[in-house]
Amino acid sequence: MSFAGEDREFVEAVVREVNAAGYKVFYDQDEQVSLWGEDLTEYLPKIYEERARYAVMFVSRHYAAKPWTRFERRSVLLRAINQPEPYLLPVRLDATQLDGVRDSISYLDGNIVGASGIAGAICEKLGSAAAVGGGGFNGYVPRNEHEATVLIGERPAGWEYLLFSYELVRGVERLHDAYLDHRMGFSHPAEYVPVDQVLPIIKRELATVLSVIRNFGAVLSGDAQTAAFGAVGEAGDVPRIIHVASRYVAVYESFLEWSYRLRGYATPSDEVHEVFAALARYADLPVERLRSFVYEFRERADPLHARLLSGENVTVQMTLPLEIAPEASAQFDQALDDFQRHLQS
Repeated sequence: MSFAGEDREFVEAVVREVNAAGYKVFYDQDEQVSLWGEDLTEYLPKIYEERARYAVMFVSRHYAAKPWTRFERRSVLLRAINQPEPYLLPVRLDATQLDGVRDSISYLDGNIVGASGIAGAICEKLGSAAAVGGGGFNGYVPRNEHEATVLIGERPAGWEYLLFSYELVRGVERLHDAYLDHRMGFSHPAEYVPVDQVLPIIKRELATVLSVIRNFGAVLSGDAQTAAFGAVGEAGDVPRIIHVASRYVAVYESFLEWSYRLRGYATPSDEVHEVFAALARYADLPVERLRSFVYEFRERADPLHARLLSGENVTVQMTLPLEIAPEASAQFDQALDDFQRHLQS
């Protein structure tokens, strides 16, 4: 509930009825111990941007005038922009217009329907969402943004790994066309490489791909995992989980882009072309391993919540060695030998 203090009497009547119906409401008077000592500029955005299923905003002249409600409104609107399903539920207590809240958003008039009417509407909204399977956690890795939002809001046992899996799959699927290009060996012709620049470019590209492999070690390092998923007995951190997943996907994308660039070099001869094509195959095994891990991890994560609820002691390990396939290295060595013999002939 986002409201001005002057409107507390109306809001509290709504809160008590929604609570009585069995729903949990974040209401400041009920959260005094939880809020005690917290930096509210960090704590409240997490509530509004990550954990709530809906934000009910009580719009009035008092709400528009206060700096603290403006702060809350920014967090609510940020979440509403990034979520396709309805999130902001405005309730008008007078005719005040709020900056950033479009007139086209449907609202309820608290003066007409009263506190009980607002409470009933909130319960109906929550109940209808649950009835269609979109309102509550379904027990598995999310398959869409709404399910991910619910997961973050409810945070059931093992939620950290379910969220991580969702972000991995979403990132990899965003790059599906690039993956198909990779499998096809397709690329647009790009930079021309004269013969005297072949060896320097090879050295540069080898250093680049080895650097990508080394950097991947930081993504799944123990320190990174602990910071994101929490130590034993501690909750995870949503932004860090999303960040680790995004860095994983970034490594996957780096391999795709690296091999695409190599395949696209315009070359003066077939021998030069084959050198770069063979070097591009260095990415084949890392790309397949990174991609298959994402879907295999989802299969492992899907039953995680149920296993935890059954009392099973579950250990989640994430290890993924990246290396160049020996056959790819052998093909490149052969292509480079052919190129150097061609230069000498």
